Amino acid sequence: MSVLSTLEASPRFTQIREDQKFMNGAQHDRETICQIHRLPHYALSRGVVALALALALVLVCSSVNGLCEEVDSEFSDRSKLPACVTTDYQMVWRDEFEGKSLNPDNWTMPSYKTRDAALLNSEGTIRVADGILHLRTLWRNEKVHASYIQTRGRHDWKHGYFECRLKFQKHQGHHGAFWVQTPHFQNVIDQPDKSGTEMDIIEWFGAGRRRGWAGMNIYYWGTTHDGMPGKVRSPSIPDFPKMGGPVEGNPESPMGDLSEDFHIYGLLWTDKECVFFCDGAEIMRDTKAISQVPQYVVLSLLCSHWERPRLDVTKLPDEMQIDYVRVYQEQ
Repeated sequence: MSVLSTLEASPRFTQIREDQKFMNGAQHDRETICQIHRLPHYALSRGVVALALALALVLVCSSVNGLCEEVDSEFSDRSKLPACVTTDYQMVWRDEFEGKSLNPDNWTMPSYKTRDAALLNSEGTIRVADGILHLRTLWRNEKVHASYIQTRGRHDWKHGYFECRLKFQKHQGHHGAFWVQTPHFQNVIDQPDKSGTEMDIIEWFGAGRRRGWAGMNIYYWGTTHDGMPGKVRSPSIPDFPKMGGPVEGNPESPMGDLSEDFHIYGLLWTDKECVFFCDGAEIMRDTKAISQVPQYVVLSLLCSHWERPRLDVTKLPDEMQIDYVRVYQEQ
């Protein structure tokens, strides 16, 4: 049997070939040393030794130009994990929203019924249909109705890779978010490793905002500029132009719209750093405020007081659509 035939007969090659079907919403950078489709060429021209090296490249390929190439996920052809999420990471939890309602074994809601400028989780704001979770903002009885769900009380994790495929709401005046929160936020001051942090993997404030286009943050409870305890942001800055954001200081730069399509947002949280991704591209890396405590996942579409004047209620309902949420941990 030829080297190529041996390769094609192997289960690993079959998996690689099947997983080359890219998900429609994901954008994949092409400038990488890891080109899976070249494996047969390596095998024919260099023999079995080169084949082994090529397979090794698939498993441990490094990023270039600050981007992190996505590689195979054995769990679904809809997801490609960044290469820096090593093969030691295995899925430990997921929700694909395949039922007809929110799974109470996965999600809870906060006990409070009002948050900032909106009522919370009232009828019609949360809906599951056709494999998609819909978080909706409504205008009803002269009030804004928003939505917030969490894994608190059901599931939490210390470190891991957190991923969500979603499509944001369209309009300004409310903001969708995928984030990881600590239950001990205000318990300890200036020690984010002990108190935990708020990790905003992605926030979207609506189409057309050049300033405050999107949000990607780590917050902890610390000493603010005025010397008082409060919410402090870790100083890392996201490179939003990599995901379609405007270039700061250039009012003519193009500006993407995250409400037009689904994208995959991810966070790799280790004991040393937090790395934020959009469609496999690294957008931000932080080493200053790293939580070392278990935390839970939050999905929300909220209306804060500061943005409420921007909300045109005649354009409601508006919604954020979530395809899946997945959590991987190093085994």
